[in-house]
Amino acid sequence: MEPNGHDAMRGSPMPVMTEISHPLATIWLAREAREDATYFYGGTRLVDPATSDAAATGMLARLMQGESSAKNRLINWAIEAGALDAFGAELPPGFLESRVAGARCLIRPRSAGIAAALADPSHRDNALMTAAVLEPIGGTLNSREPRIKLTPDFGRYAGVADILHRYTPNVLGIRCEAGGCGGKSSYSVTGVLAGAERAATAEVGEGPVTCIGSAGAMGTGVLAHFLARGVSDLGACDLAYDVPQGTSVPAGSRHLKSRPQQFTAESLERGGMIVATTIGDELEHSPWEAIPPGTLLLLAHNLALPPGEKGIALAEALARHGVLVIPGQALTLGGALTARLEWYWRQLPSRPAFDKGLAHRVVHRLVSHLVARILAIAEANRITPYQSMLRLAGDEASS
Repeated sequence: MEPNGHDAMRGSPMPVMTEISHPLATIWLAREAREDATYFYGGTRLVDPATSDAAATGMLARLMQGESSAKNRLINWAIEAGALDAFGAELPPGFLESRVAGARCLIRPRSAGIAAALADPSHRDNALMTAAVLEPIGGTLNSREPRIKLTPDFGRYAGVADILHRYTPNVLGIRCEAGGCGGKSSYSVTGVLAGAERAATAEVGEGPVTCIGSAGAMGTGVLAHFLARGVSDLGACDLAYDVPQGTSVPAGSRHLKSRPQQFTAESLERGGMIVATTIGDELEHSPWEAIPPGTLLLLAHNLALPPGEKGIALAEALARHGVLVIPGQALTLGGALTARLEWYWRQLPSRPAFDKGLAHRVVHRLVSHLVARILAIAEANRITPYQSMLRLAGDEASS
């Protein structure tokens, strides 16, 4: 199947937004303005209490389009292209026919104290405040937006989804005992590694490997993979290693200095394979010219490149520099894909336990297929993999 705009869910108009006012926070929900979607899926994020309404809604739209929407369009394309047909009856009914669109939720606490309590599971008020904020979200999902399925993962633990599940069935990433997939980081790691395997050349595979953001939820899994492989020159870079009483660099890896909101020259100039599992927006503020030609740069986070023409220009500049960049949405969609599998798994009449092994195999197969296609389209059309990914996601205006 060629990326010719076949997916009917591309080119979204302005999102549909709902605002919820609560004594503890202002909450925004957004979804694509699509009536042809099976349902709408997105994550949940806390923002700083000082964030303006305009900045919050702008961030909401960018995250919905650049993360949730883009990932699900890529999944839709890959499913339609037959990437998962071989699984056949292993997949629950309705999964292969699903066409999911993007959604998002932002929560702006009314004070720094409330924000600290919501973000820290050890805080004495965390449980009560989290439940109080999630209850009206659940009510809104039940009554006004029943086709939105959220995966609330703010804070430093995975149990937030289970709290929202008290108030609505329209939540994904719930605990395995309730029929869910549990935390989604491990599935995202599987996708990142599948993309790395597909994109790596023999020369890259034998060179140094650098993991940036290696102490985070995804980064620890990626680093553990390369430690287990016995990579002889393995670099680890994370802010958590460079703060007092911070995390120790795992034995078998070399400590590389980090810096907030950018990648350091020390982490980039090693070349080989660089895997960045960070927050996003770092690359454009980094000395990327230090990356040696021939490097494979896996931007395993969603906001890796700036939106619009600015991101395309940066991707093209890196390509001229001889760096192969694999964009984040194609690498990190394992969580969204597994959440989709969970939703249909939970509809099975027998309610069997979620098959984690199957989910990892599904993620590996789809990401591998997708990255191979992205690279093939890029080579055939003499464009960057980022532009190729945008085409597959149906974002023709940006490509």
